Amino acid sequence: MQIRLFKNWWLMTLKGALAIGFGIVVLIFQFPFVKRTLTISFGFLVIASGLLILTGAILHKKSNPRWAWWLGEALVDLALGTFFVIKPQWAGAFFLFFLAIWAFMTGVIQVVTSIRLKMYMENWWILILTGFFSILFAILIFINPFVGSVNVTTTIGIFPIVFGVILVYISRTLKDAYL
Repeated sequence: MQIRLFKNWWLMTLKGALAIGFGIVVLIFQFPFVKRTLTISFGFLVIASGLLILTGAILHKKSNPRWAWWLGEALVDLALGTFFVIKPQWAGAFFLFFLAIWAFMTGVIQVVTSIRLKMYMENWWILILTGFFSILFAILIFINPFVGSVNVTTTIGIFPIVFGVILVYISRTLKDAYL
């Protein structure tokens, strides 16, 4: 399983690059993105993430007995992302709630993954830090979801950039371990 994961490091790089791009777009176009467009853009990001996770699940099917968990995460991402793109007016009403749940679940998965990769990666703690960062982001949204559009969009813009940079770094670590 580990060799296969290291071999497919590029999937994590793509996911990180998508997150960075999304964060930059949100920061540049904050006010026009506050309502419908942010919801649709987030939907496309989640769909892309789901496709990358689905690719990883398929590539790891033979070597990882837990590939079905990745498949489940991919299907949830694809369904949620599609909902956000097709019904942005409905999704917009619950956007912060969905975002908080998604960030929380992603954080928990990252913490568990980092613990499992501890013996294979020297910098495993960076992934656990990313997981805690995702969980903290979700808690902050749950505590006060109505902080104001500027603060929310700035936070939504900064979070994926930090998350993406860490994912790219981790993917490069996986690449170095593989090669």
